[in-house]
Amino acid sequence: MSNQPSEILSVLIPMKARPWLIPSALVAEVLPLRQPERPGQGVDWLLGWLTWRGVPTPLISFERFNESGQVAIGQDAKILVLNTVNEDSRFYAVIIQGDPKRKVVAEHDIQEQPDSTLGRGERALVQFEDELVIIPNLDAMEKELQPFTIE
Repeated sequence: MSNQPSEILSVLIPMKARPWLIPSALVAEVLPLRQPERPGQGVDWLLGWLTWRGVPTPLISFERFNESGQVAIGQDAKILVLNTVNEDSRFYAVIIQGDPKRKVVAEHDIQEQPDSTLGRGERALVQFEDELVIIPNLDAMEKELQPFTIE
């Protein structure tokens, strides 16, 4: 008998290209769009630093990180603060294109699609409900953020 849950509470995150599908436990908060308080350091995908709940929090552009486009600031753009998947740092934020939608996802609800064009920020392309969505490679983003983490 497996200890794996049969369903995972998830969120569908609107992005510039394809939406993300991630477990809801990774979402710390959704904030209104605002400018970073301090500029980024050295790489074009690190847009700067926000102070979120008293914690310096890096703000990144997924499109630039993934080398799939420029920073996307649509009319519904917001900031998504994420809990990290590893324990080396605590939080980081990405620009998203609207409000996340809660979804309950069972294993049979997603079908991985072959795609040889995945960027470094994308783990998989999957069919979910009636659209293609990205499972982001959050590990890769967090590893790239490590040299820039400040306490």
